[in-house]
Amino acid sequence: MYDFSSVEKWLDQLLSLGIPFCQLHVKKDHQTLLRIQRGPVNFHNRFFLYSCTKPMTVTGMLRLIEQGKASLSDPVKEYIPAYADAFVLKNGVPSKPEREMTLHHLFTMTAGLDYDLSAPGIREAAQKENAATFDIVSAFPKKALSFSPGDRWQYSLCHDVLAAVIERISGLSFADYMRKEIFDPLGMEHTSFEMSDAMAPQYALNWETREIHPHPLLCDYRLSPGYHSGGAGVISTLDDLSLFLDALSCGESKDGYRLLQQDTIRMMRTEQLTAIAKDPSFGCSSGPGYGYGLGVRTLVDNHQGQKSPIGEFGWDGAAGCYALCDQQNRLSIAFTMQVLGWVGVQGVSHAPIRDGVYTALSL
Repeated sequence: MYDFSSVEKWLDQLLSLGIPFCQLHVKKDHQTLLRIQRGPVNFHNRFFLYSCTKPMTVTGMLRLIEQGKASLSDPVKEYIPAYADAFVLKNGVPSKPEREMTLHHLFTMTAGLDYDLSAPGIREAAQKENAATFDIVSAFPKKALSFSPGDRWQYSLCHDVLAAVIERISGLSFADYMRKEIFDPLGMEHTSFEMSDAMAPQYALNWETREIHPHPLLCDYRLSPGYHSGGAGVISTLDDLSLFLDALSCGESKDGYRLLQQDTIRMMRTEQLTAIAKDPSFGCSSGPGYGYGLGVRTLVDNHQGQKSPIGEFGWDGAAGCYALCDQQNRLSIAFTMQVLGWVGVQGVSHAPIRDGVYTALSL
């Protein structure tokens, strides 16, 4: 019915560039339009979603906000007391930040945190017996913030902190909360924070030789057995990822389960950082034209030929997974692969997948 030949050609090109395998699932109005794979992989294989975890985490937190159990303006220290001691360095001297860190700062990556997993406080906390999400996240403020909350955007461990906030509010571990509120109701039976025998092999790009080689089946964001990363911890399959994206794109799942109210999804995909969207420090795998909403990229300008409509939103992962939600067309695109450093493979990006799908559908 639809001509997806250009999309399939692009997937073939990925393999010609050395990417071992990839999968793609396109849905519209809950119906599968395209479900294909390339290379030695099958639809039962599970992948490290890495940062494609983030849209799931912010969805989980927004559910609690809808229920009146939290507010975007709440100080983080209300839920994690260690954040009362967050500090910045002024002329080398530890000083109080100009603004208090709030949940909104965490959602929007403006909290002043970074992605330094080697910081002494983090490593020390992770080595303690039975170290859980809350314990390790509480160690983040032992390192100086990069800037006062709200000053600018910086990709960071913000959504890992949201996971700990979710635990404090819900009384459940982050993994159990996500299973109860998102995974099980959507039928995401193969999604968790634990590895399984069905894991797809992992690869990595050698930036010096430009070769792709096998990489240990490890995720750097699994800081301890009891740590569930809200920024990069979910392990899933292509089809399970597609179920989540479809529920956001259509406003509810095929069975009628509503993750979020429509107004909340609209807020989620509304740019929160008008000035920072023009900051060259912000970018995403889909190319230009995007700003940042509540934990997701959001298309704010499609005058450079982008085929998707304003408000299309989603994110990507460190090993190449890609998530796209389009409420206007009730369309979702889920893409999986597992190559760390994939962005360095001769300029590979997700934009050709996005634009190829929209062209095929004449949207």
